[in-house]
Amino acid sequence: MTASQMYNEFEVTYEAIASDNAPGYEPYEVSILLTQAQDSIIRELASVGVEKDDVSALVLGPFIETSTYTTSAASTMYPSTFEITVDEGDFWRIVNERLKESESGSTIDVRPIDHAFFEANKDNPFKKPDSTRYYWRFIQKNGSDANWCIYGPTAIHTYYINYLEKPDPIIVPGVSLSTVIDGTTINATIFNDGLDCKYNSVIHRTIIDRAAQRGKAIVGDPQGVQLLSTMK
Repeated sequence: MTASQMYNEFEVTYEAIASDNAPGYEPYEVSILLTQAQDSIIRELASVGVEKDDVSALVLGPFIETSTYTTSAASTMYPSTFEITVDEGDFWRIVNERLKESESGSTIDVRPIDHAFFEANKDNPFKKPDSTRYYWRFIQKNGSDANWCIYGPTAIHTYYINYLEKPDPIIVPGVSLSTVIDGTTINATIFNDGLDCKYNSVIHRTIIDRAAQRGKAIVGDPQGVQLLSTMK
């Protein structure tokens, strides 16, 4: 659907579930509701993995970026562990991680864990990672950067982070010129045509339904205006 079609569908859906005296929403507010719904759905799909089902692969697959790291150092704090320095601000949502121990080696999955899990299971032979299954990764903060500690490999030749960039907002036609929504400034083209959802149409109905439900939920909330202003 285009942004204009999503706007029309939102209004129909919202009117069907809201009370008769519920106020309507202006184009700016509908744009924020649709964008928030889109972002939450994309986060959910990413959290369960691109390979979980056909919908996840169809929606997320075209937008996955890969960052590679080829510099690592043996940890001075943890045995059998290598560290890489990562600026986590580069990634809106991490989808998965993998590594190669050598140039010609196979690619091995890396699973994120926390310190508590590491300490509880590092000596458990049934849970310790190995090259036939996966390795572990936990984080040691280092100022604004983060040292990613990868436990298990004998070396790291290349570390791969597959991630998603923050989605562009969905902006319906009619939002005032120069308004900023989620980092996007409304120009004449967006004012007239809107800014369409870039993701596969298979999730458009879910986005609309969730946006309408949220719109209903905040009606009568004294903080509703503030809730809708969080993405300016």
